[in-house]
Order: sequence, then structure tokens, then C-alpha cells
Amino acid sequence: MAVFAVFLFHAFPKYLRGGFVGVDVFFVISGFLISSIIFSQLENGSFSFWNFYSRRIRRIYPVLIAVLIASLVFGWFFLLADEFMQLGKHVAAGAGFVSNFVLWFESGYFDNAANTKPLLHLWSLGIEEQFYIVWPFLLWLAWKKRFNLFTVSFLIALVSFILNLHWYKSKPVVDFFSPQTRFWELLCGAMLAWANLHFRETLLPLKERLNVFFQRIVFFGTEKPDSALLSHVLSFLGMLFLVVAVLVTKEKGFPGKWALLPVFATVLLIAAGSNGWFNRKVLSNRVLVWFGMISYPLYLWHWPVLCFARIFLGREPSYLMRAVAFPVCIILAWLTTKLIENPLRFGKYGTFKTIGLFVAMTCVGLIGFTVYKKEGMCKRYSTVVQTLLKIQTKGYKTNEVYLYGCNQAGSQKPDYRTCTLQGKHAEKPTIAIWGDSHASAITYGFREHFRNQYNIWLRETPTCPPVFGTENKEIRLTCQNNNDFIIHEIEINKPKIVVLHAAWHARQIYRDSYKNLDNTITKLRKIGINNILVIGPVPSWDKKLPSLLISEFEKTQKIPARLIPRDYSTYQKIDKEMAKLSHQWNVKYMSPAHFLCNDKGCLTMEDEIPDKVITYDNDHLTGQGSKYLVSLFKDDPFFGINKP
Repeated sequence: MAVFAVFLFHAFPKYLRGGFVGVDVFFVISGFLISSIIFSQLENGSFSFWNFYSRRIRRIYPVLIAVLIASLVFGWFFLLADEFMQLGKHVAAGAGFVSNFVLWFESGYFDNAANTKPLLHLWSLGIEEQFYIVWPFLLWLAWKKRFNLFTVSFLIALVSFILNLHWYKSKPVVDFFSPQTRFWELLCGAMLAWANLHFRETLLPLKERLNVFFQRIVFFGTEKPDSALLSHVLSFLGMLFLVVAVLVTKEKGFPGKWALLPVFATVLLIAAGSNGWFNRKVLSNRVLVWFGMISYPLYLWHWPVLCFARIFLGREPSYLMRAVAFPVCIILAWLTTKLIENPLRFGKYGTFKTIGLFVAMTCVGLIGFTVYKKEGMCKRYSTVVQTLLKIQTKGYKTNEVYLYGCNQAGSQKPDYRTCTLQGKHAEKPTIAIWGDSHASAITYGFREHFRNQYNIWLRETPTCPPVFGTENKEIRLTCQNNNDFIIHEIEINKPKIVVLHAAWHARQIYRDSYKNLDNTITKLRKIGINNILVIGPVPSWDKKLPSLLISEFEKTQKIPARLIPRDYSTYQKIDKEMAKLSHQWNVKYMSPAHFLCNDKGCLTMEDEIPDKVITYDNDHLTGQGSKYLVSLFKDDPFFGINKP
């Protein structure tokens, strides 16, 4: 049921928004099952590190190796070099069980979307295996020192949970991917395992009293007490909490305190035992038990299948295709279990199989690392394609302004002292550029064309347009603090010109935010800033522009000078509305659409030269693209104004 929830969340996130908590259910089950084995073997003197890790390798490695190899094969044929390079890194990380750390360090504004990472789901396997690298040694040492293993488990779980609560707001990415903030979930299963082994007789009188208590509540005490009534109650409550967790839990702010719901639900379901009505009648059903037997390979296969389908189609698969993906994953999981996992997991030659699997996993990891270091084997492509791939792989580094330290995350105390574009020459007037990452992108062109006449001063807050008074709650909560800080800085520094620019069209949450620019303009005029330039939206593409150009080149052996951007009619509509509003507000408006686009589409590169692609991704200007765009309006009389 946990793996069903995860699949449905990934396939239909709008309809099961909390299905991802199935991973937390896995953690508790795993902690209970594996810790039960360790506790029992420690007590009867049969525990062996070799046997423990040998069983883990034969359980985990066969299916994982198959999924990693299949992903590499698909990537070779269907991914571009930058995507294949990323896949190689993730294959190496998956083979080394450090995917959570790699994804943690990758996260950021310019990180690739989750649906372009076929091995994204291996973060959970990384955390689980990191736990089992540490946990057996810790238990063995505590057992040798005669410490109470329940107390040890409880104290570590408590520290882990406190860290989770401490970081879920201030460092949400760390909280999500860090093993320190997830171990408590596995340890809840471990504590239940210890209680199941040692507290059963101690808790028997309490169980009997609770049975009588529930008997009186349910049957008014008129029936003979049912010895399994407490199990029924625990089973029912566990399922109830799990359903609530799946239906109401949100990704934002998770794990945090929300993770208690699926963890507590799983503890209750396991504690109910086989006598609990739901466990006996539903979870013990032969069909569900069969799915349980293939749940691990089903989990490993489901995300690559969905992700590769999306990559292959170049768009989100239809509802029907996502629904069909489920039986496809079931077939793959069953075949993998029958043909690969079971033969290697069970039977003779256990030591030989363990060593062979370890060597095979090492080889797969090295292949993935080689793909990453060789930049996705891009030399197998033509010179034109290699040029475009290098631009796409280089990403935001194609525009050096992103490296100037001028961006500050919203909802934190801004500190722009690291920014190298501060306007240090007192004898020159200043152009202040204010906005989101698009503002940083266009700054390169301003610096190249105006640095001899003006100081260039930049303030960027990622995902934050320079607006006040917007009704969008996300923008208001995230950006208000930084925007207040920036307007105060402008009041102090008194720049000659203030440029306002953002992803007015590219971000869904930005739509209509430009209508609040009059609030910003009013504030600027109140502090004596009269020379205000609003720059409209740049074209936004369906996918990374170099990828689009490569696709077209492979079809026709030509790179199109123009392409139709994403949602072109809306883009043109927003541009016209912004021009009209800017005229009403009596501010200067520059239209990238006017300079770059016509009825045949928008420019993809300058002078049809692949090295001079306009954007390196969907909508962020390369340094060359920024320089070119600004060159088209740099001679406007507005920049020569001598007004106070």
C-alpha cells in the first residue's frame, strides 16, 4: 500500500498530494524488520557483520543494478549529453548509496526539474543504507557495553527528531535529504521491534485492561471480552492515520512535524499484529501480499518509467499513459524478482554471489562516474551539437553575472556585501537593476554597454519580482523583506536610473504581478527616483533552448533562426499590456518581444551562430544573449537623459 501511494503521487500528484509519505512508511517497516533480526541475533549470540551485510547486498543489489543498467542504456539512446551526464552522476551516486547527498548539493534555483532525474527516488534508499552502515555497529557496541538498546534507540531518535524540527523551516532541503533528520523514522521501527521482543509479557496486564476498556466502550460490557479487541483498535487507528496522512500532507514543510502522521500510523499497524481486523482481512489478502513481495523492485522501477516516458515524449504523459505505466512497472518488478533477485538472493554460493554483486555494483558506479566526467560522452555528436550541448551543460555559468554574488534568497536577512556590482565610482551616475534571476541575466548586457558611462548596481532575489502589494501569498511572504530592504538601499544611493525586470511571463506565480508595478513606481518616485525603466518578459521556451535547437538540427540538419516560444499568444498579450501600463505610469518600457520576435517566432541566436544562443535554458539569457539584447536598445535617448 505504501508503494501504491508513492506511485499514485508521482503519476497523479493533484489527486494524491500526500502519497509521498509511503517512503516514511518504508522507513518504519525497514527499521522494525531489520532491527528485530539484529536484536534477536545479538541476544542468541549468532550476530555476524559478514552475514548481515551479505544478506543486505543480496537483497538490495540485484534489482538496483538492473535498474541502473537499464537507465544507462536508455540514456545512451534517448538523452542529450547534459542529461546523460547528470544521469551518470546519479547512477554513480545510486551505486554508492549517496543519492540523498548528491541531490541535496544539487538543489538550488538553477537545479534541473525533478522530472528530468530518472533516479531521483534513490535518495530514500541512500538514507536507508546509510542507517544500516552505522546502526549494526552501534547496536553491537552498545550490547557489548551492556547498555539498554531501547534507551540507545530512543535517545538517538529524539536527537534526530529535534534536528528535523529545527531545520524544516530554516533548511528545508537539508531536512528532507539529511540522514540525521530521517533516522528517527527508522528508529521508531527499531524501538517497536525491541518492545515486541521484551515488553510483550510486561505489557500483557495493560493489554488486558485496555481490552476490557474498549469492550465496555464498544459493547457496553455485555459481551465476553475479545482478546484481540486492542489489536482491532490499533489496526483501525493506524489505517485511519495513514489515510489522513496520504490525503492531507503537503510537500512544503515536510518532514517536520507532519512526518509523525505516517510514522505513527505505521507503528500502530505493526503493533496491531496479525490479529488486528484490518491487518487480517485486508493486509493479509493474497493479492496485497503478492504486491508486497515485489514492492521493492516496483518502487525502483516506477519513477524511471514515468520519467523516461516524459523525456521521450518531450511533455507530460497523458493520464492514460501514466495509468498504463503502472501495469508496465508491475511486469518489470515481477520479472526482476523472478529472474534476477530471487536467484541471486537465495540458494547456494551465497559468498560468491555477495562478492560478485559487490564487484558488479562497483563497475556500474564507475561507468556512471565515467559518463559524468566525460560530460555525457558529448564527443559522439557533431560539432554543432557539441557546441549547443556545452552551452546547455555550462548553464548559468554562461552568464558570469550569476557568479558576482548579487543574489540573496528571500525570507532571509539580505546581505549584498558580497556583490561586486555596487557602483563604486563616485564620479559616475548609477544604473540600478532590480528584480529576480532574469534581472541578473540582463545585467551582463548593461555592464558591457554602459560601464564606461554608468556604475552598474544589481540587486537580485531569486523568484521575486520587484513588486509590492501583490495578492499572491507566496510572493508576498517570500519577497517582501528583500524588496523593502532594496528600496531602502535605493533611497540611500540615489541611482540615476532604476531598471525593473523579472520573469513576467515565464513563472506561473508571476502572472499579473506586473500589474502591481505601479506600487513600486510610486515608492521610487517618493524617494526621488524619476528615471524608471521597465523591461518586459523575454521569450520562454517549452524546454531548454539548446535542446530544442538540437532536436531541430537532427531533423533537418539546420538550426532554425526563429522558433515559436511557449504560450506565444499569452506572451505577446502580457508584453502589450505591460507597454500600455508603462505608458499610463509615465515610465520607459523596453520590449524584448519587439526586438527579438515577429510573426515567425523569436530569435534563437545572434547571426545564426550556435555559440551565440540567446538563452541557455528555458528563459535565462546567456551572457552573449544579454549583450545582444541590450545592444538593440542601448542607443535610446533615455540612457542619455540629464534630468535630475
